Amino acid sequence: MGSIAISGARLRVNDREVQRNGPFQRTYLAEGDSWMDMSAWNQGSLPEYLARDFNRDGKNNLIVNIATSGHTLTRIVDMMNDDLVWWLRQDTYDGILFSAGGNDFIDAALDPAPGQGLLVDCRSIAPPADAAACIRPGALANLIGYLNTNFGAIHRAVRTSGKNKATTIYLNCYDTATARDAPAIRNLSGPWLFTAYVKNGIPRHLWADLTALLFARIKETIQGWAAGHSGVQLVATTGLLTPADPASTGDSGDWVNEIHPNPSGWRKQVKAWRAVLPA
Repeated sequence: MGSIAISGARLRVNDREVQRNGPFQRTYLAEGDSWMDMSAWNQGSLPEYLARDFNRDGKNNLIVNIATSGHTLTRIVDMMNDDLVWWLRQDTYDGILFSAGGNDFIDAALDPAPGQGLLVDCRSIAPPADAAACIRPGALANLIGYLNTNFGAIHRAVRTSGKNKATTIYLNCYDTATARDAPAIRNLSGPWLFTAYVKNGIPRHLWADLTALLFARIKETIQGWAAGHSGVQLVATTGLLTPADPASTGDSGDWVNEIHPNPSGWRKQVKAWRAVLPA
């Protein structure tokens, strides 16, 4: 017996591991992005470290993980009927652990052509006065409105799911990263903010303030979801992690790469989640 975190895909193919460890005191469903996803062997995830912490306390809990690294909230909604809704019908969970919104902000800065996304193209204009001047207000407003609509769809799916109509959704609020050349895998995955800032010619002396501002807007957006919907609980994950050295290109502070915690960072995050999850 013991707490485990297992991917939904693995559980659907073979549930013997779950049967060996059950019966469980509590069962959670984890959905979202790379802060929840367990597929990156060298990165870690919240469910993995949460299960370890449950075990240290003698808890016998199950976390079913259907998160996918890199997923935006939009993508989660697009796939909702194929995955999330199916899992909502399988069991009554003690909580839904949800992490989304961060990738949407990062993609809005990273993917579009310079000056066409969230960030101003600073390469051929007078230097911006401050970090706020590096953000396109209309693009930010459109992004937040789009995210609010998509979270509303997630919330409705849970509230109309029958078995989980009263299940609490616990929201990850992330923590403020440091823009730096620290990819997950060189030339394959990241860096993200670093690349977006370089592409848009953001003056380097504004990088720290701009990153803090973007993550503040992410947090405010997620706080709005909790304020505007029933049965939604914020998890106080911000301000917990030791920042990385901006000049570092790998593991630094509580961060394994530019936007993901390392083991010490995950352990700090777990404490915040344990403080609000059912005992």
